[in-house]
Amino acid sequence: MADSTDDRSGWTLDERLRDVPSDRAALERRVEALLVEIANARSQPAQLLGMLQAAAPLLLAAGRVDAAHRTASAAIAIGELLENELAIFLNQLALAKILRWEGRYELATPLFDRLVAQARSVPAFAPHLYDALFEAGASLFEQRRYREAGRCFREAQQLRRLEGADADLAAVTFALRLVANAA
Repeated sequence: MADSTDDRSGWTLDERLRDVPSDRAALERRVEALLVEIANARSQPAQLLGMLQAAAPLLLAAGRVDAAHRTASAAIAIGELLENELAIFLNQLALAKILRWEGRYELATPLFDRLVAQARSVPAFAPHLYDALFEAGASLFEQRRYREAGRCFREAQQLRRLEGADADLAAVTFALRLVANAA
């Protein structure tokens, strides 16, 4: 397990740059509670969209990769139904990460490329450029494309530094250290 804490309290990154909860039992309880909420929200698409969007990364971290994939795909479909471009973008980012965890790089890599380009060009998506770059870099790292991964991580690090002295650089610094050790 990584010695670096991700920007979310209670999470770390492992050597493959995958999220690892510090308290797996608490994560399982949270996932189960969300799944119950989702089951009861079927007639309210906007509410369901928010719950699905929250559930996909939790399901992934809990090791429920197939459920995470279905959840992110459903959230994308509801986002399209509601014409919510930001929700579509965020859930496609979640899906790209899931595809990476599934080892489906032939789908994940072009999706990450498109999401990074969108985050650079669409002002509403710009606040998510760091996440798109970090996850794209993690995907490239898993593919042993270390030079490209390093470029993504360095750009993500520059974005974080622009946030000021309080910026959380732990995850991207850890990722750059892994790239340097692997290259």
